[in-house]
Formats: sequence, C-alpha cells, structure tokens
Amino acid sequence: MTGAGRTPERSAAEWFIALREDPEDAELRARFAAWRDADPRHAEAWAEMGETARIIDTAPAERRTYELPVSDAPELRPRRHDRRQRTARPRRLWKQAVAAAAVACALFALAPMLTLRMTADYISGVGQVETIRLADGSTVELGPDSAIAVDYSAQRRGIRLLSGQALFEVRHDPARPFRVAAREVTTTVLGTGFEVRMIGDATSVAVKHGRVRVEDGAEARELGAGEWVRIAPGTAAATGAEAPELVGGWRSGRVPVRNRPIAEAIDEMRPWYGGRIVLADRALGEKLVTGTYDFRDPARSLNLIVAPYGGRVMRFTPWLMIVAGG
Repeated sequence: MTGAGRTPERSAAEWFIALREDPEDAELRARFAAWRDADPRHAEAWAEMGETARIIDTAPAERRTYELPVSDAPELRPRRHDRRQRTARPRRLWKQAVAAAAVACALFALAPMLTLRMTADYISGVGQVETIRLADGSTVELGPDSAIAVDYSAQRRGIRLLSGQALFEVRHDPARPFRVAAREVTTTVLGTGFEVRMIGDATSVAVKHGRVRVEDGAEARELGAGEWVRIAPGTAAATGAEAPELVGGWRSGRVPVRNRPIAEAIDEMRPWYGGRIVLADRALGEKLVTGTYDFRDPARSLNLIVAPYGGRVMRFTPWLMIVAGG
C-alpha cells in the first residue's frame, strides 16, 4: 500500500479497507502506524478517512450484511504475506468491510439530510429534478439533491438555496424584489430567468434571460443573458459568457464540464449519485477535463472522465465508488 504511483489519499483508502479486514493483525497495524507517522501528508490523508471510519464503528452490526463478490474489487484486496496461516479467515470479512463502508455512506448522508428537512420548504431527491410553483406565480426547477427555503412577505420575496442548484423563472413584481441567497452571495432579480448553483465550494450564477444583480460582500455586478459568475473561497471571482439556452442545461442530466479539474467534475456528479464518491488521488483530481456527461449514469460517466488519465473507478456496493490513479 505504498510505492511508486500511490498518493497518500489512495494509500489511506487501501489501509482503511485492509485494517477493516484484519483488525487484530498486529504486524499490519504496526506497518500502518509507520506509514501514517512517516509523513504529515499521510496523517492528513488518514484524517480525511476518519469521518467514515467513525460512522462505521457506530453502525448496527445487523446492517453490515451486504453481499458483494470479492472479484468486483481485486485492486484493494490486502496483500497477505502468508495465506496458509489465514485459511480460517473467509472472504466474508472482506465483504463485511465493504458492507460497512456502504453503511457509512448512508449514515454520512443522513445527518445533513435531516438538518435540511428541518429547515427546507422544498427538497428534491438524488437524481431528481422537481418543478415548484411559488405563491406569486414564479417557478423553480430544483436540481437533484437540492433544497430551498421560501420567505415571502407583503414587501419582499426571499429564497435561500440551502443545497444544490435551482433554475428560477420570476414573475415580475416591482413592488416586491425577488432575491436568492446562496452562502454569502445574494442575487436580486431585475426581471429574469436565471440559475444559482452551489457545487463543491463554489457558488455560481448564470442568466438565461433578463438581468440580475449579484452581490458578494462589498462587490456587486450586473449580469445579462448568457453571462455568469463563479465565486469560490480564496480565489478571484471568475466571469464569462455562454449561449443563454445552455443555462439550466443540467436539468436533463447531461451536464457540460468545460476545462474543469476532475475533482470539480466529481462534485457536479455527486447530486446524481445515491452514495459516496471518494477521490483517492489528489493529482488525478487536478487534471482538466472537457465534455458533456450523462450523470444519470454516474458510474459510466465517471469512467469516461478519469480513463483518459489512466484513472480507475472501483465500485463497492451500489453506494460507494473509489476513484484511483493508474
């Protein structure tokens, strides 16, 4: 689980599964400790696996029973230095380890979902696009795994995007401004159809028709049809233009990715996938990709995205995919 071509993230994923299969193997744990302590990057990569590990440790034992053929994931089978001494350990241990990871994925998604359900007025399922008609006649096409809260009064119309993405068609009413808040970004309608998206760490706004004013802290800008802005922490805001008819194109599930890092393409995919995607190779995640992908078939699209760079997608149960470099 070390050597040329293995990043700390990939090694951490492999150590996680190996330790789950042989939790009492003192030699294995000693080798793991040596790897973890050898480099601060190793400790950081292992910490990123910690959330999943803690959730797995608290999962009910009766739910760790998902059956999966071992041959589905030969790359992550631990190397056994003496198989003859291990004959008493059936393959069921490996299956249990993978099943535990699947349980973790479900529980990992459950906590934030419960919070959303308590605060959202409208929420969509994974891979589903919902059309919502608001009280004033405006409509919202809510993207997959997305949520909004609505705050209307006699003086104003307010929407908070709590998760995901949405395309708005706003009924004109100059007496009641229509505003959408997403993280620290507020978009005020000047009569328009537009989208607001929170994908990964970035918040973006794009205009289908009409105009909007986008405020980010002390900075404000106006956008017209086809124009967009993308705001992410620690970087300057990016702006550009595209054909207005492409705004909201994600509603069909066919999502364009233009010269973006693979890590960001995976962020785009997550709302369409009912489980967890683990990127175990940071260098692979930084590679740029361009194309239009059908995220209604996440496994196939993910393979298309990473294969040109030698990446591999290892699928464990329907709820967990690990992406590793070549």
